[in-house]
Amino acid sequence: MKKLSIALCLLSLTSTTAWPAETSTDYADGLALFSWAQYRFPSLFPSERSENLNLEGYVVRHYLGSDNYIGIRNGSVYGFGSAFSDFEDVGNGVRYIGPFANLKAEMSANGFQSTSGQGLVITEALAKDADGGPDWFELYASGTEAVPLNLYQIKDGNEDHEPFTLPNVLLPAGEYLRITASDAEEYSNDPYSVPFKLGSNDRVQLYKNGVLVNELDWDSGQAPEGYTFGRYPGPYSNGMLLIPTPGASNLLPQAEAIAISSLGAVGPLMSSEMHQLSFTIDPAEYDAMVNTYTSSRKKTWLEVSVTIDGEKYEHVGIRFKGNSSLMGISLSSPPATVPWLVKMDKFVDGQDHKGLEEFVIRSNNTSTSLNEAVALELLDLAGLASQDAIATAFSINGSDAVLRLVVEHLDDEWMKENFDSSGALYKAESTGDYSYRGDDPNAYEDVFDQEAGKDNADLRPLIAFLKFINESDDTLFESDLPKLLDVDSFASYLAMQDLLNNFDDIDGPGNNSYLYYDTVIEQFTIVPWDYNLAFGTLGGGGAGGGFGGGMGGMPGQFPDGEFTPPDGFTPPSPGQLPNGQPPIGGGVGAGGGFGGGMGGAPGEFPTDGGAPGGFGGGSNILVQRFLATEQWSALYDHKLVSLRQSLYGNGVAKEILAVWRDIVSSTLLVDESLIETESQAIANYFQ
Repeated sequence: MKKLSIALCLLSLTSTTAWPAETSTDYADGLALFSWAQYRFPSLFPSERSENLNLEGYVVRHYLGSDNYIGIRNGSVYGFGSAFSDFEDVGNGVRYIGPFANLKAEMSANGFQSTSGQGLVITEALAKDADGGPDWFELYASGTEAVPLNLYQIKDGNEDHEPFTLPNVLLPAGEYLRITASDAEEYSNDPYSVPFKLGSNDRVQLYKNGVLVNELDWDSGQAPEGYTFGRYPGPYSNGMLLIPTPGASNLLPQAEAIAISSLGAVGPLMSSEMHQLSFTIDPAEYDAMVNTYTSSRKKTWLEVSVTIDGEKYEHVGIRFKGNSSLMGISLSSPPATVPWLVKMDKFVDGQDHKGLEEFVIRSNNTSTSLNEAVALELLDLAGLASQDAIATAFSINGSDAVLRLVVEHLDDEWMKENFDSSGALYKAESTGDYSYRGDDPNAYEDVFDQEAGKDNADLRPLIAFLKFINESDDTLFESDLPKLLDVDSFASYLAMQDLLNNFDDIDGPGNNSYLYYDTVIEQFTIVPWDYNLAFGTLGGGGAGGGFGGGMGGMPGQFPDGEFTPPDGFTPPSPGQLPNGQPPIGGGVGAGGGFGGGMGGAPGEFPTDGGAPGGFGGGSNILVQRFLATEQWSALYDHKLVSLRQSLYGNGVAKEILAVWRDIVSSTLLVDESLIETESQAIANYFQ
């Protein structure tokens, strides 16, 4: 196999010359060998410039970038080039590597298999393009022969869809083909398209003669916007989060790239940078607002001036935001530490800041707000409808600036961007629960607020849903809940409460959740909200939650002597259940989801599928009945494992934390030692 003889004897594998029968097995083994070698030793076998050869009885691939050759003949592997200098020379510089059989176990474990004849697999799928393009999936001819695609049918996870026959074309061996997945009219005449879209929790199935031959199946969070779900490293590997590579071998994304791309914006205000925000308010009007709230719990509006990144607006409306976060508020509470809802057009129709009409200034128990910022990013990557956040230098009436996290307000605009403008959005109040209180909407006045879509629906769909989850028998509950609730999304939601160690969730004393109602399919989706207690952070007593240190009167802390808890509720120590809150499935030790009680360090989770939801576990009827149903308890277990791997196991969460740490550090509003302490407390959960 001298270079001279190589130059004289080259014959491309893509030629029409038939392979001798004795080399057909070598051909199949060789194709698998080449792909595996490129993955295992990329610097020695760079795939960018290579050619397949039939050379003097060898099935060979020549890598022009490194000038290395690797080949197979009669079941033995040989090499030529600098990469093989340590192996036995069998003549003319050809090196004997060993029997191909010795490599098959490692190759198979990495998803590389020999396939003689025709082979077709689904290797990659894009469910949401970052630039608004159509969905797509990719096919790969994994065998030694070209594949007539019209012998195969394809379908998605919608059981109402029939399998769709692929186009009448030949896909050459070793080639990839991207198929557009869209029901848009513009693709109706495209032969390389199918008439359905892909979802965040979906699958693509390949059939031949009515028999399922290959399938690519992903859960919420495994195919986020701008990324694909596909097989890696080999075409027979299990699926994972990937960089889109249509028409080429699949590639893993860098965790840092995922973290940076996950950053969003609150209106025009980008999350990647710090913003300036200030109010000018009348102190007497603020005092009157506080007095009204403390005496009646009524939240009144103030008319103030607001400056955002140097642009000043008059007659802006602000009011208190939250319930439990306002416990203990008094005339001595500095207004710069209070949670606020800001409505730019409250008193001036059409007023906005470059399209931004409403936003929320959050309270938090930590100096950095890193716990909530990171939690919101992870919820988004888990496929849940989350909120974007920005770090602001916030001041009132010329006070010293403090770091405050600003998030999107869940209003009509947010609903349109995350779901559809034809739906409705309801907020569960901390003063209520998910009980059924009859059909009179007035009975739910202090239980649920409708925040968006008031022209599309009223409270009646929600009341009907509450009646169902409270009064249906177990058989009906199991059979009909998937019609009324996105159960896959809810399982992801519950798993994320455990992964984020979030105390104040749908199952906690704050009853924190929104419900989106799809008026077309008449189905609800639970929407996460309020993560200032994520990663084990608890308020009360100025202890600063789980990070070991307070904020000296910053949002979320209750001033000494002013905190009055609700009747029947005593703030617990980490790992304890609040008074009157029964555990699910044997108590916190079964998976209570907060601090202690799981028998491990922060970030360790039960292996038996213990109940989620912090130490409020068991108070929400929907959570109780959902986890008491075997199939959905198993789905929750699955989500807990898969989301932990996709967010924590691959380093994405760590990189998101690093990105937000840099953002907070750039504000110069928090001491670096506090940033380090709080960052490390969060990072412990990712171990």
